[in-house]
Amino acid sequence: MNEQIKYLNVLLLSGILFLMSCHNQLRAQQLSWKTLPPPVVIAKNGAEIFQYWEFKNERFLWDTRVVPPTGLKLYKDSLNSLLGKATFKLTLQKLVLQDSHFKSVKTANGDSINTQLIHSKALGKIRPINFLESQLLGYQLNRYPLLSHPTEFHGFILFNESLNLVRVYFAASDQPWPPKPKVILEAVTNDLKQGWKLKYHLHNHYEPKSNHFLGILAPSMTDAQYYLFLAEDFNLEHALVTNGFHTVDIQSAEFSKLKSPENN
Repeated sequence: MNEQIKYLNVLLLSGILFLMSCHNQLRAQQLSWKTLPPPVVIAKNGAEIFQYWEFKNERFLWDTRVVPPTGLKLYKDSLNSLLGKATFKLTLQKLVLQDSHFKSVKTANGDSINTQLIHSKALGKIRPINFLESQLLGYQLNRYPLLSHPTEFHGFILFNESLNLVRVYFAASDQPWPPKPKVILEAVTNDLKQGWKLKYHLHNHYEPKSNHFLGILAPSMTDAQYYLFLAEDFNLEHALVTNGFHTVDIQSAEFSKLKSPENN
């Protein structure tokens, strides 16, 4: 009996410590992002912005237990209200499906093939959005709300392991597509010479109202073509596509298996 009580006490203590850890982690997220200095602006052209942040590589940046920033929370709440709870939940479940028994449909559409490759678990891994991704998307949503003025952004996430630093380049505009990030790639080229590594390229997807707004967690053919370019010229390691709720992570070894204009 005493052993059982000891065991239950250990379980209870473990649970308390876990909850405290989660609370501290979420508190660290909010505090740390708020205390970041303003981004360094590389270039600006009307609504087009090219900038970066640099900060320590903290564990919470990659945590998927996330308190969404204001813009992203408003987007999530609005979707729940517009679609209705049942449709909202069903749409989310459909988009995150990854099953090796997924039945693919024969098609010549490269974008659809890429989506099927993700859903069939042949490529990529879908997971909840992490803290850094949510902050970058939330930053753009504060500029242009996704429901009334949909846009996409570029995020280039670099690591310097010897300095334990992360540098995040960001390119966005007021258009549905992100601007060509020429000035950012010039900066990244210089960074690579200084010991940085291009770990991730991140961008967001969305859909029109007829498709329930939520973006597809798979790269388009154009996306896949861009990944091949970034891998060849900048040694990109991972490509990320997020819809604000979940993110698909595709490793560079998988890029050539995606449909693109080169291999369609």
